[in-house]
Amino acid sequence: MTNTTFNFRDFIFKDRPGEEEGQRAEAIITLALGAVSTAAGIFAYQHPLVVGASAFVNIIALFTLFQALRGRYNHLILFPAVTAAGICIAAIFEGEGSHDLLWMGNIGLFLLANVYARRNSFPAIALGIFMILLFIGTGVAEINNLLPNPFGTTVEHVALYSFFFMTIMGAILAVFQRQRTLLKSALKTRNEQILVNQRLEEINQTLESQVQARTKDLNQVNEQLQTKAARLQAVSEITQELMTHIEEKPDDLLTLAAQLISKKLNFYHVGIFLIDESREYAVLRATNSKGGQQMLARHHQLKVGGAGIVGYVALTGRPRIALDTSADVVFFNNPDLPETRSEISLPLKYGNTVVGVLDVQSREASAFSNDDADTLSALANQIAIVIRSMQSAEEGRYAASQEVRFVQKGRESGYTFKPDGTIAASNDLPVKDPAVEKAIVMGETVVLNQPSGSGAPTLAIPVKLRDRVIGVIHVEAAQANRIWTDDEVSLVQAVSDRAALALDNARLLEESQRRAAKEQVIGEISQRIGAGTDVEGILRTAVRELGAQLRGAQVTVEIGGGGN
Repeated sequence: MTNTTFNFRDFIFKDRPGEEEGQRAEAIITLALGAVSTAAGIFAYQHPLVVGASAFVNIIALFTLFQALRGRYNHLILFPAVTAAGICIAAIFEGEGSHDLLWMGNIGLFLLANVYARRNSFPAIALGIFMILLFIGTGVAEINNLLPNPFGTTVEHVALYSFFFMTIMGAILAVFQRQRTLLKSALKTRNEQILVNQRLEEINQTLESQVQARTKDLNQVNEQLQTKAARLQAVSEITQELMTHIEEKPDDLLTLAAQLISKKLNFYHVGIFLIDESREYAVLRATNSKGGQQMLARHHQLKVGGAGIVGYVALTGRPRIALDTSADVVFFNNPDLPETRSEISLPLKYGNTVVGVLDVQSREASAFSNDDADTLSALANQIAIVIRSMQSAEEGRYAASQEVRFVQKGRESGYTFKPDGTIAASNDLPVKDPAVEKAIVMGETVVLNQPSGSGAPTLAIPVKLRDRVIGVIHVEAAQANRIWTDDEVSLVQAVSDRAALALDNARLLEESQRRAAKEQVIGEISQRIGAGTDVEGILRTAVRELGAQLRGAQVTVEIGGGGN
């Protein structure tokens, strides 16, 4: 409920917006007193002209008072001007003319006129001149007997009192001129302060906007880091899980990879294509979506370099992103996947050779960024290594099982197949055997059917990987008269080739496992670092995590400094 109680004190003394301090109370009080005093004059005098003048002055007093109550102060100067004329009339017709003390009231009226003329002294000066001329005119009229002259008014009397009035009014003008100067200076300072406050407010709002924008940017960066860390963690988990199922059939392993990518990275379609032996087609080998299963059932394949993003990536070996499939000229509109709005395809590369394509599609437009391309490229590299390791392991499995004796170059260890059918580790291999030495140094097959001395017939076949000898298969006959046939030599050579390939595959598998473990550690560290919201917390986390991984080492992280 609104409180409508009238507060007389606030009505009189509380300044309104735009008013000078104390202006309202000053005007209302002085004009109210003027209205009362002029009303008393109506009853105090008897001459009709004086009574009429008093009544007119009272009307002006009430008019200016009403204007002051309304907050309008432009007409206030009327009251002292009209009152001065009323004083002159009262002094002439019911007073002592120029000798009446009532003329001293003009000094107060002149003072009041200066108060009302706060910013401009011209109205007060004009009123002062008007008052002095009234006095001089009255005195001159008395001297010339145009008005009663009971006191014998002289020129000296008129001149003296005129000078008296001018002196006092001049002093009042000087004081008020100084007050006006101070007022102007104060108003200027006030206006400047208002401008400064407005400028400070604008600066404050600008700073707040900048802080909000910076906070928003930091939050976005933090979210991006957290998202990236989560995706790196997902990639590490996918790689690790694939490693644990490396012994499964190729198609099962690829299907698992497609399902893991879809589940952990939240993509509705994932397809894995492998390049066929003729390198003419990219053949769909695994997928997770319903539409992809339909494509898989009809042996879907795309020509390398043909229509579609997969064909483009298979040919160029470079990733390709279609942020808006409706506008991308390379995109192939597949009826089995009608919900696709954006797509990314990445090459599965082993070395410089493209062995397949990883194709990922989303229902949302612009779903893929450069960060996604980097993350999925790392995953594609891992899948390519797994595929290559899986294929190579199958190729070398039979050959590796036919080893007779293997000597690893630079190490005196290996395995021996004994005549009784057992396989045992050998730590006393004949690394000084001339046949073994020759096979290692020359990189050629050495056949000894009838060695000199008491030695047995020997075969020494170098195990070579990319023209580099990494070991020797050493075969000794149980009978001294054993003659090695060409078929037997070819068999051992074939086993040697397969062994080299199997060893390389095993190395690659170990390397991929180590890389997966490293990516997992990196992902975990990135996730913990990305969870930080301030520089000091991030640095502490980075130092702690590195220290935990690099045991026995001192880790220091420094930011800034060192520049000249």
